[in-house]
Amino acid sequence: MRWAAMDDRAATAPPHRYVALDSLRGVCALCVCLFHFRANGPIATLDFVRGSWLFVDFFFVLSGFVIAANYRDRLMTGGFLRRFVILRLGRIYPLHLVMLLAFVGMELIGMLLASKGLMQRRAFDTEHSVVSILTNLTLTQAFGLHPTLTWNQPSWSIAVEFWTYLLFALAAVWAAVRLEAVLVVVMIACAAVLYLATPYGINVSHSWSLFRCVYGFAVGALVWWFGYGSGRPAGLAFRAAGRAYRGAAVAELGVVAAVAGFVALAGATHFNLLAPLVFGGAVLVFAHEGGPVSRALMTAPLRRLGALSYSIYMVHTFVQARMDDGLRLIGKLLHTSFVASRQGRSGMTFDLVGATPVQGVLLTAVMLALVIGVAALTWRLVEMPCNAAARRLAR
Repeated sequence: MRWAAMDDRAATAPPHRYVALDSLRGVCALCVCLFHFRANGPIATLDFVRGSWLFVDFFFVLSGFVIAANYRDRLMTGGFLRRFVILRLGRIYPLHLVMLLAFVGMELIGMLLASKGLMQRRAFDTEHSVVSILTNLTLTQAFGLHPTLTWNQPSWSIAVEFWTYLLFALAAVWAAVRLEAVLVVVMIACAAVLYLATPYGINVSHSWSLFRCVYGFAVGALVWWFGYGSGRPAGLAFRAAGRAYRGAAVAELGVVAAVAGFVALAGATHFNLLAPLVFGGAVLVFAHEGGPVSRALMTAPLRRLGALSYSIYMVHTFVQARMDDGLRLIGKLLHTSFVASRQGRSGMTFDLVGATPVQGVLLTAVMLALVIGVAALTWRLVEMPCNAAARRLAR
């Protein structure tokens, strides 16, 4: 019994953390925040920021890498599937549910205020329909069931990632040692589907997105197997994390430049289909943690940012929406404006946060601070206790 208990604790222990990659995920989460924040000024118009939606594919690749590193061998035994599902649900679902309830609550408040003539707003519109509450609860909102993203819009990626976890686990049980051969076929097939079936390459969300996630996840799992697992070629330089190696500085700085250039230039083209491969190269390099960029990423502030990365990703659109509401209310009270109107190429008018470029930059900094602050609360009050409860339940 004692040995069985020790095995249970080992099987449900927190996964090994690749610290530099974890911190890098936090940086990428902030880049996605900037992408979704339409602000006046030079930051929002940077090509890099406008292409930062691609970092969602970095998350998919990193998930494949980490899941393969921590669970591949245990899943192959066939006796770990139930525990794996519990652990993954405990990781992603509680915060997803909390944010969904927060959005629904704000919609109810908006409906109440509109009924009293205090604001003009159509409650429960297409993006906030009652039916889409059910699909969000069942993590099926990204399967083409709605014409647009719904409620907490970034949660589409969490939904497809859960089903990708399950598919990977079933493939590991079924294919066993042939798993990597299956992943190669799946990776190529998903890339082909995205190329042939969508006009936007990899830029899909409320439909076809499962193929996008599986593609990136498979790349990440293969990167782990090739670079650090049993598929590693003899003599490969990447052997153990945390050790400097010749050329580490050049490799890391080169990868940073390549990723930045790719994100800035490829987002609006079909070359965005290469994103998982580009990010796979970055994961291969930074998992080793052997260069100066890795050392910077492993400093305390960036490690903290990495720990908050999931919360940052899940809360940022809610914070941005409430900030927009607050700025409009304050503007009315002060008889001023914190919003600038612009006309797009299609002729439609849209609003930017910040009446001037300077104001837009300052409010962008405020937004990031608010997102990090709220994420720290949800990390402490939701993520940590629910992760611990999932580990206890899995035992």
